[in-house]
This record gives sequence, structure tokens and C-alpha cells, in this order.
Amino acid sequence: MEKAINKVTPIKKEPEDWEIQWDKCKPYIAKAIKHQDSYTIDDIEDKIRHGQFHLWSGKKSAMVTGFAEYPQLKALNMVFCGGDYKELENMLPSIEKFARLNDCKRLYGGGRSGWLRKIKHLGFEDACLIKKDL
Repeated sequence: MEKAINKVTPIKKEPEDWEIQWDKCKPYIAKAIKHQDSYTIDDIEDKIRHGQFHLWSGKKSAMVTGFAEYPQLKALNMVFCGGDYKELENMLPSIEKFARLNDCKRLYGGGRSGWLRKIKHLGFEDACLIKKDL
């Protein structure tokens, strides 16, 4: 089963802790960023370091999230993920709980079209981005 950092709170406070986890998770995220050109691996590390992104670490996978604020709602964006799919799926309840505790009303995530087929059973729907209202 996944081990979300502190079960609900992703690592961001103690540099030593997040850096250790980041070194382990970096290869999973590096694979995921090959499919886009908006972020480098160093950009992601910098955003985690400054608390703008959250790192979710599993034994064989990782996810990076960040808040997105809109005039009518706050959302948690699942920016990148990689590694073992089942473990990522098992992280979702902790990520949803974290989002709700931070007043988010929706999860967003983007990716290649095949993702929707894999996660539709979790309540996500096609909206050019994947989304799930909370």
C-alpha cells in the first residue's frame, strides 16, 4: 500500500526528509515529464523545495501535486505521476483527503488520452483535463 507522507500531508517542511524522498522518487517523475515541455526535473524540485508543489512518495511510485486557485473554486492539480499504477491509485484517498482539508473542491490532472480509460472507474471524467469534483 502507498505511504503518503504523514498519510495526509506531503513532505515540504524538513529539507532532509523531502530531499531523501525526492532522490527516491525523481526517476518516476523524470519518466513522466518526457511527455511535456513545461517543466524540467529541476523546475519540479525547486517548486517542491519552496512548497509550491507537494511530493507524494510510494514504495514504487510518486506523484507531484500543486494547488490551482480560480475565482469560484480551489483545486488540487495532479501535475505528474509515475511508477506502479496500482500504488498510485491507492494514494488517491489520501490525496483527496489532503485536498478537502485545504478547501479544494476539485482534482485536476492532465495526461495522454489513455489515462482516462484507466481512471474513469475512480470518478474522473473527460474535460480536456481529467477532473473529479470533491
